[in-house]
Amino acid sequence: MRKLALFLSMILFVGLQTMTAQTKAISGKVFDSQGEVIPGVSIIVKGTTVGTITRPDGTYSLNVPGDAKILVFSFVGMKTQDVLIEGRSTINVTMESDAIDVDEVVVTALGIRKEAKALGYATSNVGADELTQSGEQNVIQALAGKASGIQVIGSGGTPGASSKILIRGNSSFTGNNEPLIVVDGVPIDNTTSQTNAGDNPYNKNLEGVNNSNRALDINPDDIESVTVLKGPAAAALYGVRAANGAILYTTKKGTQGAASFTYEYKLDISEVSQLPDFQDEYTQGSGGDYNMDGYASWGAKMSDEGLTPIHNVDNFFDTGVTHTHNFSVRGGNEKSNFRLSLSHMEQDGMIPNTDLTRTSVRMSGETEVYKDFKVGGTANYVKSGGNKGQNGSNLAGLMLSLFRAPVSFNLYDKANGGYYYPDGEQRKYIAYFDNPYWSVYNNTFEDEIDRVMGNFYANYKYKWLTFDYKLGVDYYADSRKAIIAVDSYGGDAGDGTGEVVENIIRNRELYSNFMISASHSFMDGLNGSLSVGHNLNEQFNQSLYARGRNLTAPDFYHLSNASDLYADEAKEIIRTSAVFFIADVDYNNLIYLNVTGRNEWASTLGSKQMDFFYPSVSTSFVFSELLPENPILTFGKLRLGWAKAGNNPDAYATSSYYTQPIVAAGMTGGIGYPYLGESGFSNSTTLGNPDLKPEMTTGIEAGLDIRLLNGRANIDLTYYKQETKDILVARPIAPTTGFSELWQNSGEMENRGIELSVGGTPVKLRDFSWDINLNFTKNENEVKKLAEGVDEIEIEAAFYSMGSYAIVGDPYGALYSDMWVRDANGKMVVDDEGYPIIADERGNVGNPFPDWLMNIRNTFSYKSLSLSFLLDIRQGGDIWGGTIARLNQIGRTAITADREGTIVVDGVTESGAQNTVAISKEDYLRYVIGDWGPGENAVYDGSWVRLRDVTLSYKLKFKGSSPVSNYIKAMTFTASGRNLWLSTDYPGVDPETSLTGAGSNLTGFDYFNMPGSKSYVFGVKVDF
Repeated sequence: MRKLALFLSMILFVGLQTMTAQTKAISGKVFDSQGEVIPGVSIIVKGTTVGTITRPDGTYSLNVPGDAKILVFSFVGMKTQDVLIEGRSTINVTMESDAIDVDEVVVTALGIRKEAKALGYATSNVGADELTQSGEQNVIQALAGKASGIQVIGSGGTPGASSKILIRGNSSFTGNNEPLIVVDGVPIDNTTSQTNAGDNPYNKNLEGVNNSNRALDINPDDIESVTVLKGPAAAALYGVRAANGAILYTTKKGTQGAASFTYEYKLDISEVSQLPDFQDEYTQGSGGDYNMDGYASWGAKMSDEGLTPIHNVDNFFDTGVTHTHNFSVRGGNEKSNFRLSLSHMEQDGMIPNTDLTRTSVRMSGETEVYKDFKVGGTANYVKSGGNKGQNGSNLAGLMLSLFRAPVSFNLYDKANGGYYYPDGEQRKYIAYFDNPYWSVYNNTFEDEIDRVMGNFYANYKYKWLTFDYKLGVDYYADSRKAIIAVDSYGGDAGDGTGEVVENIIRNRELYSNFMISASHSFMDGLNGSLSVGHNLNEQFNQSLYARGRNLTAPDFYHLSNASDLYADEAKEIIRTSAVFFIADVDYNNLIYLNVTGRNEWASTLGSKQMDFFYPSVSTSFVFSELLPENPILTFGKLRLGWAKAGNNPDAYATSSYYTQPIVAAGMTGGIGYPYLGESGFSNSTTLGNPDLKPEMTTGIEAGLDIRLLNGRANIDLTYYKQETKDILVARPIAPTTGFSELWQNSGEMENRGIELSVGGTPVKLRDFSWDINLNFTKNENEVKKLAEGVDEIEIEAAFYSMGSYAIVGDPYGALYSDMWVRDANGKMVVDDEGYPIIADERGNVGNPFPDWLMNIRNTFSYKSLSLSFLLDIRQGGDIWGGTIARLNQIGRTAITADREGTIVVDGVTESGAQNTVAISKEDYLRYVIGDWGPGENAVYDGSWVRLRDVTLSYKLKFKGSSPVSNYIKAMTFTASGRNLWLSTDYPGVDPETSLTGAGSNLTGFDYFNMPGSKSYVFGVKVDF
């Protein structure tokens, strides 16, 4: 909070010139109630614009007019003080905490700063310390459990694994559902993209590797604060990109005073958090016989064969180690400031031969060119990348082969060639599964990202007018090389002849925003402001893909070594232009009204629907202003907001194009053009629609914000309802048209829910305090409408046994599969032989999204010692545990160790009588709870209670005559843990998992996913 206040104060006061009349010098120092200095306190001569701010050491100096009588000291979180000068030249001030903090300033859409009490919509704020203390390297994953209204979905504990974030649920069937990411007022790309050939007709998200979401490139240590704009009312000024909300990252800036230096080092040690339970009693084989005819483990008892169990799973994982170095320097004077940061992170994963590095250089600065005119900007260069392991439904997949490995087979025989046989072949327990050790070192996927993000801004004040201009850029090149080695049956072809892929992804976003603002006091207590502006945006994306198959020379993975070459290119450009206005009125700090409008033209819209208007209206009523001061209710506010926001259609969906046709058999790679050296094109199967409109979300929300007991307790409650209409649906059309479907705006979906934040300080003594904060989120989603002739929409192609759909009356993403026939009481119906009967039709077997989320943070502080921990609770959220169902079916889970004899299925016969017919336990395990039965078998409750993070820190300050204080101001030592404790009934890996990653709308799929991690983090920070 103090860092944020320092930033705000610099924006407001840097470069304020002293009066040219007769002046006198005043200096001093500002402390808090604990005797600690406060940097960034604003000091202004009452009734003038003459002022300054305190330096990092709390000191200040100021030339004041000769007739000045009062200095006003103000700081966020502290009570404003009027101090009489009384002829003094030295004035030291001790400021008192203002626990109510009603004048807090927050960042809103387009980077505009407003008082929190004026907002008529809900936002959440996360500070720098809370964001970084758990040691997460991904600034999206770092938000998990730290704000109401959001759900963060991680995809595994491997280096660079993607993280997805949703705000108030999903709003699109097949389009983008993630919020806009904005850094210092400039939108940036947070795409998670797959490397996929144009001739591959299958969903690449189900296999391959878990690619990173590009917000991973942001160095968390550069972030000062995060603001979550939750609904359309908060984000409407972003127009066609606002339907899913926005997350605003504000970075650290320079400060007035001599240059100060900070160095921080963190060591992160990670290990697997949870794995399935495996049996170690039975060998590979079938029918009780030990053999290698298949990969199942229904063989003989290990003890009967005289074999010792090989714990392949436990032996495979390493201890992950991450080293992070952060160095920064900042400083400035009354007219200028700067900050330079250098960061380097190296991570070696729990999976052998997986790693991630990230190096970041960031420079920011601002200067007052002349009075009332200042310019500034930031420039950030990032180089990141690493090596990723094969994932998911993939014959080269690491967990697929590792988890299925029989306990009788040694994947890594250290005494006899490791993962190679003496003849040089990889050690396999079945011909078509790669040895995971061999795969991780031979089937490699390396990426290297070069990224530049930055902005330039200018601000000019002329009397009652303010002119703001910002130009931003985000550019990166992502170079990837994927190898499927000779002898591997992974990859698209799956023929063992080897494959090498080169993929270069280039992404560029240009952003321009110009705004003119005016403010005026109409009468005593009535104030207003009006801003008008223009916005331009261009997004460019290009993917160049080249693949070579049938490699000739061994161990030479180069396109020139391939006899079968294929190449394609995908490119898109999206442009938008908008004009907007912002009107604010407030009366006596009692009533605030905010009205905004944005009219936007987008290249993705049809020729008949080129522009749309996105309005918002919100109001805030601070009813506590009408009440006499009292020790109970110290602040109270009602808020109400309404808005419309859009979600862009995909580029080029308004027209019909020629494409290269592909024919697929379902179990083999697709066949398409170029074919046998000939190129060919045909009409796309989808007819373009020039009438396309954006998907439109209309949101209304109401909230209550109250502070009690002089700020010792606070409650923030929000109810919202968001209806999305004109959702894009591919509607079937008559084949006689030459097409099979038409994109149409016809779908409807609704999200409604509550968000609750409760905080307080139960204990506050001179040297000790206890703070507690709780966030609660409940979102209910329902699909209201599809399109004529459309009964269901498959979110993405998934598995034969399980799919995720949008179906009217169900929540979005509902899991559908084959089901057991059940009676009115929910009992399975069995046939005459005692086996459950599979229903003729598929049905809804689960909702992958949680019923509710709750997070509770406790912080205990004693002098310079602090202990903080966050409990994260998820209730509901079903997971298709395809991994467990398959492991049950092949006899690898611990439950399958009890396999001898018979069992009676708890069910009823078709006549309704209780079942009494026994079946073999092996059949029960393979059919009733394994994946020989319907997909319903594999659906599990994904609820959890976890210790999301815990941090112990101690700050050692050097003061006075200590010789160390001449060089070091303070040292902070931290010890943190992440995901150290997890309680869940889910039998697979950590249920915070996603097979398809952040680049997919599928949720709740686990098919040999990478496991999650728990970490121990140790750090030291030195302030010079």
